Order: sequence, then structure tokens, then C-alpha cells
Amino acid sequence: MGHPTPSPGPGVGALVCTVQTPLDVATQHGVVLSRDSQHINKMVYRMPLEDLKKTFREERASVISGAVYLSPPLTETLLGLHTIPPLDRCTYYGMDSGVPSLQVSLYFDLLLPLCSDVSHEEYVNGQCGATYAQAASYSPLFQQESRSARLQIWKQLQGFNAFVYPLGGEVKHHYLGMNLPYKDSLLSLLPSSSILYHERCEADSGNTVIVNTVLEGNITTCGEKAYIFDSWIGRDVSLSLVGPSVLNGLWLMDCAASLKIPGGCVWQQYTLAQCNVVTCHGWTDHLALHHEEPTATIFNTSWSVFLSRTRIQKEDLWENSCKVQDLLSAKIFLPGLPIAEQISIFSALIRAACGDSQQEDWKSKLVKWRASSRMSLAEAIFNCDVKKVIQTQEMIFLESFKQYLIKTADDLGGMSLIPLFQYFVKRGLAPVNQVLHTLHTLLHVPRLSTSRLFSNVADLLGCLAQGKGGLRSGPAGNPLWRSALVELKKGHQMEAVQQMLDVCEDWISSGQPENLIRAARHYERASQIVISQQVETADVHVSPMWVSPEVRHSVGVGVWVEAHSPARLDLAGGWTDTPPICYEQGGAVLNIAIKVNKKKPIGARARFIPELQVVCVLRDCSGGDMRLTWSKLDHLRDYENPVSPGALVKAVLLYSRLVDLSHPDSLASQLKDKYGGGVEVEVWSNLPQGSGLGGSSLLAGTLLAALVVLLGHPPPAPSHLVHATLCVEQWLTTGGGWQDQVGGLIGGAKLGFSHRGTPLSVTTYQIPLSLPCLEALNGQLLLIYTGKVRLARNLLQTVIRNWYACDHTLTKCFSELRFLALQAAGTMLDGNLQGLGSCISNYWRLKKMVASGCEPGMVTKLMVSLEDHCHGMSLAGAGGGGYLYALKTSQECLEGLNCDHVEVDQQGLEVWVGGEKVLERSQVEETLTQAKLNTLIQECK
Repeated sequence: MGHPTPSPGPGVGALVCTVQTPLDVATQHGVVLSRDSQHINKMVYRMPLEDLKKTFREERASVISGAVYLSPPLTETLLGLHTIPPLDRCTYYGMDSGVPSLQVSLYFDLLLPLCSDVSHEEYVNGQCGATYAQAASYSPLFQQESRSARLQIWKQLQGFNAFVYPLGGEVKHHYLGMNLPYKDSLLSLLPSSSILYHERCEADSGNTVIVNTVLEGNITTCGEKAYIFDSWIGRDVSLSLVGPSVLNGLWLMDCAASLKIPGGCVWQQYTLAQCNVVTCHGWTDHLALHHEEPTATIFNTSWSVFLSRTRIQKEDLWENSCKVQDLLSAKIFLPGLPIAEQISIFSALIRAACGDSQQEDWKSKLVKWRASSRMSLAEAIFNCDVKKVIQTQEMIFLESFKQYLIKTADDLGGMSLIPLFQYFVKRGLAPVNQVLHTLHTLLHVPRLSTSRLFSNVADLLGCLAQGKGGLRSGPAGNPLWRSALVELKKGHQMEAVQQMLDVCEDWISSGQPENLIRAARHYERASQIVISQQVETADVHVSPMWVSPEVRHSVGVGVWVEAHSPARLDLAGGWTDTPPICYEQGGAVLNIAIKVNKKKPIGARARFIPELQVVCVLRDCSGGDMRLTWSKLDHLRDYENPVSPGALVKAVLLYSRLVDLSHPDSLASQLKDKYGGGVEVEVWSNLPQGSGLGGSSLLAGTLLAALVVLLGHPPPAPSHLVHATLCVEQWLTTGGGWQDQVGGLIGGAKLGFSHRGTPLSVTTYQIPLSLPCLEALNGQLLLIYTGKVRLARNLLQTVIRNWYACDHTLTKCFSELRFLALQAAGTMLDGNLQGLGSCISNYWRLKKMVASGCEPGMVTKLMVSLEDHCHGMSLAGAGGGGYLYALKTSQECLEGLNCDHVEVDQQGLEVWVGGEKVLERSQVEETLTQAKLNTLIQECK
């Protein structure tokens, strides 16, 4: 809409939206006359073509579109008219009072007085406007009441003006009417692409538009457009569409037929009380035009030619007493015959009418046509059982959706299913059960999309609860479901799915929304289990970390193996490292390792002790240390519960193969046989919980490095630790990604990248930082603890739920996050910190879209105060942690701020044995170059 809108003010009453149409079209509508292209002088209904040509020199007229804006003062005045006689008869008040209603037109009664060239006399006397042009045929009483109404309207609306508002762009004016043929009234409104198109059908998808249709057979179109709606074409049916066609409501599921259908026609099946009838008419036929009119046609052919070529008599179509003899009333259609036979007969009839050389085909069918019971199109429409039609359409829609689920079962992504689930819930429990069983059948076979299918079931149950039953996030350890989840962990997917379906159906039959939500939680837990299994395919990259016993280096009792790790700052791409996004879409994250207040804040150490037990010390920087002693295997079994004391340490101990929970020997026996003593570990983090600097993942990686060395293996390579930590987090059920360990365990600036697919593989590219760039980065980095922490676990569940629900905004955001990480890496390669700052700010914008509400009001105020002094800023971490970081442009912003000292850590993870450093610098061998970056960018595109 490029036309300027008049400024609101006194006298601005209405904006009448108009479109430009050819003059011959304008003769059927209301046109707007305006001398200055702004004020409306007059509105005229059905202006003669000659007058239009004199008025509009460019062969296009301004036609009333149907959209109008009424200013608040005018709206208030119009609403007040219903209290003034005789205008009170325009509303239901008049009808309920038992007096005849009074009809007025919005444009030619209420808005016409606002036009500058309409005089009081011609308006009041009804000399303009469609309604008043017909007033002479009404009774004198009606004319008197209409004049009285116009007097009141004129009086009340003085002082208001009407303005024209041309609609620009690709606006089309489309008019529906019985007097128009199909091609002019409906054809241009048909969709341009398929909805629920099925690949198993051999239709020419480039020329076939399919809506709510099950296509199992073979369709050919001869290069012309074909539209198929609400139909079921069975696998034993072959249709050859000779020319453009519209097929609507055809039910050819249980038959075998090969049909050649003429083009240029609309084929429609009507469901009657006792039978079905197929009707057909041409695109250009005027259905209500008497057959003797010069322009009247049937099947796009003149009536005289049709009757001559087909040898059909008028008496065959209309009874002598029938006064209306048009296509609507012609008794030409054959109810009761099989649908395929009806189509075959009429295909022969149309070919004969159009002069096709194969006249013999119709001659053989003419006898049967005359002998059959026939009905007209009007009778078919009048006797159509609408309820049955809707039931059939719903049946087709349900089958189409089930086939769509089957077709897309192995796809990752696609359209959101939740609106469709909500639709079937409204239809009742029967279609919901069919969808539920289809999803479970698909789950019988392991596939890359299994976790998404489990999540789909959870979404279906959530929709069935209809907003009741509590929160989706919650516990999922009910005893009735435990056996199924255990089977799923063992890899017995079919058995697990069948057990889950049995329990689910029982809970659905209870009719309690709480049970539906509880069931949904268990399906989400199943999804998490499958995600963990996919992530643990990364273990193939860890196996080289473990060496055989004969080449291990023993560490003496009491000798501490100690590891320290820096924290990390995520500069762009966070969230894309999170399973399942990191292997379904692929991930890319740019980050740097940092020291906080000149120290590596993460640490762990481990040693052998004489006692046959495991001692765990959780050190607290405030002095509140916790000492835990585990002397039985059962003490370690709750490692999957992240809130149990020392759960992270338990998961790392078990992953490092210190002991085996499935072994029949006791904990003490295993420790004695393997090591001749127990183990003591200490872990600490000088970062506050929920800092956003990667503390928990880095703590797992740091402890794992210490234990690996304690158990005699060489210091782990960065790639080993990155993938191993990823697996540990799956054991812990926190579901974390890989960016924390890439960011902190490996020194300097890095780009982490994971490709789509499994086994999950993370490649880390070191970004070389020149000395001037490093000094500038250290000088401009700003780190502020806001005190507003956000823990990410429930947030992560919600994000994954929305990912599997195919939320378009979220999926687009993840794609942008991944690409942004590569852009930001390019700025670091160039040493462009200003460009990096811009990427960081854009990164924060995208993170807020993923984790809505992650910016507290206090943080917003802080960011506003800093924005003029920084190249860019963000809260750290995926969900927006307690730390804010920025690239500052000056020292002015530091006044009055309590900042932590921050600097890039170039070494990364460091490991000591008995005070001797055995791992001094953890970096990767592969360096990011511009050429490699360009390759990654092309892959993302």
C-alpha cells in the first residue's frame, strides 16, 4: 500500500480502499470518482461502459474493494443511528418489534453523503446509489420511509469526508457470482501447490494440485493443470486427464478402472441418501443460462452442436412443463451406477460433443444412458447429504494424514503436527486412536527420527488433555512404565513401544487429563533415552583414549592427579550444539577459553587410598565443603538423577570404568582386584551455579581427565575429552551439548562444528590470534556478574519439545544461530573486534528468541546503560546465565561497576601428577583458515 494515508483530524470520516480493474469488469461494480486522487467526489454503482471510458482515460477504473476504514468519530456517529426512527428498523430491534425491516447500504447509503459532489436533493430523493435506483418499484410507503431515513443520515453525517485509498502491490479484485462461469469465479482461487501430496502416487506433481486427497493409483495430466480435491483414488485406478481438469469428491477406492477423462471440465461427486452421482460441466459454462441463449454452452460447446452430435433430444433433458431449461435443470446425470461407470459414460459423451472422432464409443453408451434413471445438477445439489459428505472428507483427511506420517517418518523437520493433532482431538477419540496407532507402528522400527516420533506422541497426548492436567515437564518414573523404558534402554524398541501403548491406552480410557499429561512425560522420557543413544554414538571417538593394561602407567597410593580448566565464553552459535539439534541440523559454536580473576576456575583431583571405598569431596569456595563416602555399588546407582548428591562425580566414575554396576562382585571387591585400594576425588568450581560459563560440563571433563590419568592412561587428547564429556552428560540425563568442553578444555579461540547425522562427531578448529588481536581482546573484554542465574535443564526440555514440534520461528532461529557462528569466526580471523561485537549482540537477540524471558529487567537496564560504550554484549550461556560479557569501546563504562577480571586462556586444560605437569597445553592440531571457513559456510547454506 504505497498511497499516503490522510492524517487523522476533523472531518476525516472514511478511507475507501479501491483496486484498479479493467473497465468491462468495473461495469458490474461500484466505482469511485476522485479529481485529486484523495477526496472522493462520488461513488457510482454499475456505471455504463461509455461513461467509464469518458471518466477513466487509462482504461482502468477505481473499483470499491470491500474494505473501508471508519474513523472513531464516524464510527460513534454511525452506531448512534440505530436509536433514530426509522433507522432503528435496520437492526434486530426493529425485527423483534414486529415491524418490517429497513435495508441500507454501507457505501451507497451511509458513505455517499460524505462525497463532495453529492447534493442534498439528489441524495434524499434517491437519485444515486444502487438501493435507491430500485426504489420506484417499491410501494409509496417504502419510498416515504426511505426518504425519511436518508434525511436523518444526511443530517447526522454532515462534516465528515470520504477519502480514496488505492491498494497497491499485487492486489486482485475477485468477484463471486452465479452468473459467472467456473473459470471466472472459482478457478483463479484454487491453490498453486499440493497439500498432503503422496509420493507413492505416480501423479505428475508439477501439474497436479492435490488437496485432502489420497492418491494411490496412477495419474497422468498431458502437461495441463489438474486440481484434485477431497478424493480417494485407489491403487487399481488409472486416470488420464486430457487437458485441464478439476476433480472434487471422487470416491474410487474399491474399484479397478482405467479412465480417460476429457479436459476443461469440473467433475463433482455428490453423496445422496441412497446412492452417489457424478456431475460434470465445462469451465466456461453458464449454469443458469437458458439453453437457447446465444452464449449458452454445455461442456464448453454450444447447445445446438451438443444436441446434434450426441443425438440427445431436448425431451430427454427437460419435461415439456419445465419452463427453466438450463444446464442446472437438465436431467443428464446418472445416479445409482458405479462411480467409474458414470465417469466412463460422461467421458464418452463429452468427447462426442466436442467432435472427437471416436463417436462409436458414445453410441454404445447412449442406449444405457437413455435407459438409466437420471437427475439434474440442481437435484443433485438439493438432495446432497451434507453430513455424509463432511464425514467422507474427514475420513480422507485422516487417511491422508496417516499416509503423510508414514511418508515423512524418516524425515527430520517438516511441518508442525500440533495444529493437526488439535483438529483430530476436536473430531473425537476415534481418529486420535488411529493417529496414535500409526505413530506406534512407525516406532516399531528403529530409525534416526525415533526420538521425534516419541515426542510426536507426547504432543498428541498433550493436545488430548486440552490444556488440563498440569505441566508437561515433570517426573517420568512411574512403575507401570518402568519396564518399557528399561527395554528401550536395552535396545528392545519394539517390545518397549508395545508396552508403552498398552499403558497409554489404559490411561487414555481413564478420561483424566492428569493421566494424559503423565503419559506424555513418559513418552518425552523415551525420546530423551533415544537421544542419549544417538549421542553415545560419539563414543567411537573416545575408544582410543583407553589403552591396554600392559602399557598403562601406574600412579602410587596417595599421589594426587590434579586437573585445572578455564571457563568459556560462548560468542555465537550456542544452542546448535545441543542434542538432537547438533546431529539433526548440525551445529557450529564460536567460543573462547577464559580465566576469571586470573585463575582457571574449574578443578578436580583424584588419588588412590588404602580404604576400599570411594570418597568424594565437593569443595565449596565459601568453605562449606561436603564429604561423601560410597562403600556399596547401590550408592552409585542414582547417577542418573542430577539432583542426587555427587551425581556428576558418580557418572564420571562409572564412565571412566572405575567399577562396573552390572558386575556381581561388590564395590570393595572390584576396587581391591583392580587397584588394591579405594579412590578419593575432590572437585571444585569457583563459579556460581548458573553462571553461564560452562561450569558443570567443564567440571565433568576436568574430573574425567584426572581419573583417566589416575587409572594409568595417557593424558587424553582434546577430541577424546570433548566426546567423552558429551557421553557423560547423557549418563547424567542433563542432556547438555558439546560447546562447554570445546570452549573451556581447549585453550584460545575455537570454532566447534558438528555435521548432520550419526555417529555424532565434533570437529574443533583453532582460530589463531595474533598478539595485537589477543591484547586488544583482553583489553576490551568485560565480565560482570549480575546475580540473576537461570538453570537450563527445564528450559532445555522445552526447547527440544518445540524443536520436535517444528516450531517455524525456532527452527529458523537455529539455522541463523549456526550461520552466525561462522560469520563471527570470520571476524576473528580478520581481527575485526567491532564486527565480532556486532555478531555478539545479534547472538543475544537470537538467544532471547530461543529462551524467552531470559533477560531480567535489571539486566535490561544494565545493557541499556552499556550499549553506547560497547561493540556488543550478551548474557553468557544458552539460557542466559548469571554473567554478562561485552566488548567495550572505552573505560568510561566501568565507573561504578563491579567487574571480574577476564582474559583469554591460551593453554586450556592442564594436568599434574604429584605436582609434575603432564599436560601443559590443550589445543587441537586443525587450524581454521579462510578457505576452510568458506567450505563450512557453503555447507550451512
